[in-house]
Amino acid sequence: MNTESRNHLTEMLHLRNGATPLAASPLSAQADTLSPSPLDAATARRLRDFMLEGAELAPVLEEHLDALQEGFVSQLERQFEKEKFAPANRLHIFLSPEDKLVVEGADDDADKVCAIFSRQPALLQRFRELARLALLAHGIAVARRAHAALEAGAEADEEPILARYHMCLKGALSHFYVR
Repeated sequence: MNTESRNHLTEMLHLRNGATPLAASPLSAQADTLSPSPLDAATARRLRDFMLEGAELAPVLEEHLDALQEGFVSQLERQFEKEKFAPANRLHIFLSPEDKLVVEGADDDADKVCAIFSRQPALLQRFRELARLALLAHGIAVARRAHAALEAGAEADEEPILARYHMCLKGALSHFYVR
């Protein structure tokens, strides 16, 4: 969308259907003159440098995350022992989009784990830190795959990472997003 809240995609659809567009897009007028590369040379060079640093940083982050996760599990198990609690089934613990702790599993076990986390706020804080670090490490890996696909150009059209890119077509509410 542009600053006047008009959807450029709608304008392009009008062009395809032979209808008169609302206004000519400056990009559509230059479509034949655009270079095939989506990035200028300076930006492409900076991005390659960043990806090289990310390649070195990713294993360090993942190793650190593994160590922190092992420590967290040990801390949680010690707390379970203090509370004389042994989960009967598998528990799925995560943060909701509202940053609230969610525990899925047998109702009694899930309630007990929630109670333990509420009595031990440091556990919840550590879990949040682990989530942030895990997302950072994952984000670097995703960025590196996306960069490799960008560098490969047309040969990377079948790259699975590109399946994360979506467009929602809803008139003026049309938008693009990455899942």
